[in-house]
Amino acid sequence: MQIYRSPVNKIAFWVIIIGGAICLLIPLFMPFLPLQYLKEYGEIGDVIGGVSNPFVQILGSVVLFLALKAQIDANGILHQQIEKENIKEQLRHELNQLHELYMFVERNIKNFSYDQEKVVDGKSQMILLHSRRAIKCFIEDLENLDVDIHKDGDVLMFDGVKEIMSILYSVELFFNKIKDSEIAPYHKNFYKTLMQHELLFSVFPYQELDNQAHLRHEPCDECGVYHANYPPLIYDRLQEIKKSFI
Repeated sequence: MQIYRSPVNKIAFWVIIIGGAICLLIPLFMPFLPLQYLKEYGEIGDVIGGVSNPFVQILGSVVLFLALKAQIDANGILHQQIEKENIKEQLRHELNQLHELYMFVERNIKNFSYDQEKVVDGKSQMILLHSRRAIKCFIEDLENLDVDIHKDGDVLMFDGVKEIMSILYSVELFFNKIKDSEIAPYHKNFYKTLMQHELLFSVFPYQELDNQAHLRHEPCDECGVYHANYPPLIYDRLQEIKKSFI
């Protein structure tokens, strides 16, 4: 029975049983007791009532205690349920934030555009590129322009570089959010894998794919460090983001 699961409830239960039994038995056995002298103070019914009242009051106190305790327990259970709902709501909110951050990065990559100059049949034409293709072609053409890609101030003059850096900043915010989040590990791994896939095939240099084929890359002639055809400003940021894949 539920009443026996708590020592306090068990004691109160037996007090009610024993007290109730005494209240029933006293009126039955009182006439057989040698209490004739009590007649001087009133009728036997008054005596019985006077004797029974303390027990009834005790029983009432016990019942009141049980009612108050049950109310306190119910309030505690309600508070725990509210706390659990608040935690669930917080986790849902964090998941929604991660999803929105991922969609924000994905939209920015898709919206990246670049006018590439192509020579077709001896004529120069401008072709508007979008998304990952635009990013790759922009990086390739940036290296061929009369600009020192090792100077951050020079490369930041191009809007395309600023857009890519903005995307990478959002990606860092995304991984920091995952790191500090209390969501389940499988949710974290899911979104990390999604973002990793998006970056590897959209922003990262093809070196990431070449490494899987064990292809050797030569370092830069100017700085002696391999950074593909990417400006070091972008490449170094990509390498920092890559650490979040683990």
